[in-house]
Amino acid sequence: MLKITKFLFWISISGSVLAIIIVLGSFLTLRPSLPEISLVDEAQLQMPLKVYTEDGVLIGEYGEIKRRPISFEDIPPYIKDAFLAAEDDQFFYHQGISYTGLIRSFIRCLSYSGCYGGGGTISMQVVRGYLLTRDQTIIRKVKEIFLALELEGELSKEEIFELYVNRNFFGNRSYGIEAAANTYFNKSSLDLTLSESAAIAAMAQSPSRINAIKAPERTKQRRNWVLSRMLKLRMIDENEFNDAVNSSLAISRNIDLYDVDGRFLAELARQDIISRYGLLAYKNGWSVFTTINSKSQDNANLNIVTELAEYDKRHGWKEAQNFIDLFSNEQLQNLSALNIDFLSDESMYSNSFDDETSLSNNINVIFEDFPFYKTHSKGIVISFKDNSLFFINEELKIDSISWSSEYEWARKRISINQRGPKPNSFKDFLNVGDFVYFKKEGDFLLLDQIPEAESALVSINPSTGAVKAYIGGTSFNRSNFDRARLSYPQSGSSFKPFIYATALAGQYNTSSLINDAPIAFEDKNLESVWRPQNYTGKFYGPISIRDALIRSINIVSIKLLREIGIGKSHNFIQNFGFEKSRLPSDLSLALGSGNFSPVEMARAFGVIANGGYLVDPYYISKIEDREGNIIYSHNDYINLKENTEIKAFPWLNTLEMNIKKPYFLIEPKHQTEPVIDERVAFLIKDILQEFMQSGTAGRKSSFLNRKDIAGKTGTTNDAVSTWFSGFHEDLVTTIWVGTDDFSSLGENEFGSTIALPIWLNYMSGELNNLPKKEKNIPEGLSFARVNKKTGKIDNSENVNTYFELILDENLEN
Repeated sequence: MLKITKFLFWISISGSVLAIIIVLGSFLTLRPSLPEISLVDEAQLQMPLKVYTEDGVLIGEYGEIKRRPISFEDIPPYIKDAFLAAEDDQFFYHQGISYTGLIRSFIRCLSYSGCYGGGGTISMQVVRGYLLTRDQTIIRKVKEIFLALELEGELSKEEIFELYVNRNFFGNRSYGIEAAANTYFNKSSLDLTLSESAAIAAMAQSPSRINAIKAPERTKQRRNWVLSRMLKLRMIDENEFNDAVNSSLAISRNIDLYDVDGRFLAELARQDIISRYGLLAYKNGWSVFTTINSKSQDNANLNIVTELAEYDKRHGWKEAQNFIDLFSNEQLQNLSALNIDFLSDESMYSNSFDDETSLSNNINVIFEDFPFYKTHSKGIVISFKDNSLFFINEELKIDSISWSSEYEWARKRISINQRGPKPNSFKDFLNVGDFVYFKKEGDFLLLDQIPEAESALVSINPSTGAVKAYIGGTSFNRSNFDRARLSYPQSGSSFKPFIYATALAGQYNTSSLINDAPIAFEDKNLESVWRPQNYTGKFYGPISIRDALIRSINIVSIKLLREIGIGKSHNFIQNFGFEKSRLPSDLSLALGSGNFSPVEMARAFGVIANGGYLVDPYYISKIEDREGNIIYSHNDYINLKENTEIKAFPWLNTLEMNIKKPYFLIEPKHQTEPVIDERVAFLIKDILQEFMQSGTAGRKSSFLNRKDIAGKTGTTNDAVSTWFSGFHEDLVTTIWVGTDDFSSLGENEFGSTIALPIWLNYMSGELNNLPKKEKNIPEGLSFARVNKKTGKIDNSENVNTYFELILDENLEN
């Protein structure tokens, strides 16, 4: 017995020594190839390029990955417990490795399938993710062990856990719990519920297979397992477990969702930053601060969506896209009976997100193909029962809404100008298989449709050029084409103020009379004689320039342009920032036949708003690196402009000079002196302020109770485009509404029915922060008595006179 004991003793000593020798030998052999543990440093992680509003609200994030690090102290308890329960519940007690886990892992490594899965502590997963490849080999596993032990000696448990949750990949370009929380639940990790926290932990191991967006049922299964582990480890109680297991997962269907939608401007920032700094900008964690204000941007988005929805409903229900061919006859019978169990079964057991034979996958593809709107959800119609509409929602569940008189607007759209009779039920205009949108109204859903019309809005401080709100289209998800900068619709009557400014800069006064009477022009380029008409179809006889602009009289604009001369007009109008080469060379220029972008129109109206100065709109104020150091500041440009003649700017074609140039919306003009007479700008502004107090504009704007606002509507032929450009002394805003295929918006639609209401409702929010401005008449303008019948100065005591502002040099005329 003693001999056996001694034998076993020496065997164990020998085994221990041999194990030490093997471990030490392995370490010495692998040590030269082991990466430095110091590389496990959060500061070295790739960080995406982020774009913010001026007040720090994120509107864009670009790079190979989305990552938003969070410190250990800020990690919510539910998140900590969920990850510990799912991955390594002994993390805070071991020294970096789990021996039982290692035994299981080495056994798997010896099997046919290799070293796949399991056996890794959180420390081992950290070094694997930061320093090693994903190769499933014994050598890599041994390296993992050594590095995990070394890591435990270098960092605290809290620091290791922090690295883990900030490094782990959760699918959809999301790295770290904060990015995952935003991607899947549209919220910060600080606001996650227990159920949502467990769902994120559930995706940690295999986001390619367990993914809350693409495989909600499997994710829910894994989530429930994580919750059961938390219950077993007494991290939660029975009530918490039951509530979490029974709760649904409200998954965000848009993985690029931001608190404020400023993606058109964020995309422009991305393009310009990459153009100047190269692709490394995607990885360096820079923060770009634009000039837009988050509240103004929200305000603009809300009013465009609201007004376009109202416009769209005026023209009835568009036929929905139908997908009934997706379903077999048996499935259609099940759907009619409100039975969709076959969908949930298929979703749970399908092994591939790309299986084209999977009905649930195909339905998800349909939902993904249609644009996401924060205000709406999606559905596919499956049945009509008891005056209710039943549909499959985005969670592949059955939902329903009831009929009401609310939907009487949904008369079938025969054409943009013709509608069918009022519907009495959903069946009058919907079919099984139709894809539809539902507007979210609190806890209720309302059947809705997304307008086909597009819109662009540019809101600028006319004194500084800073862009305060910017919308390049109705939905960035539907189309990322930037209509604010890159679209050039005809400007219509909104261009007329520049024709009238040309006249006032010459020998005309605001009181000058022009005869509004029929006129005809022969043009060899036209097949027939051109007989322009006023939009009312009436003629008003002799009318003053002031009244003609207020009433937007076409004939007067044409006659003014003819009398001034097209060449002379071109020379003056280019002062507003328009390219001379793009100005039409015929009399149609007077009616707004020129094609200009909303940004160009906003800049031009800014000249009127700020007393004759042309200011170039810019949209980036500063760029910071990940440590908060300023890489670029627009203030440098301001300082340079104040101390240097603009023509002497050293904008040489060098890298250093290129990255210091301001971020302008369009090609800058660099004008430091007034481009038109301050008095002419004041007179046009005065007329356009009167426009806002009279007629249709006056009635619609009365609720604002402000006399310091001005503007001009515009409508092109057949209402292909509608415009409104309006301004306060501190804010110029241009709005365009039209369609991408240049189809008519409807025979009874004008700038006053679509674009003007958007501007008015937008300004109702902006004017709260804009002080009331008094009229300050510039020197060189004087009031003079004018004869109504002649439009000329009349200093007699004639009762048929009124007072009008006249340029001093014209007082003798």
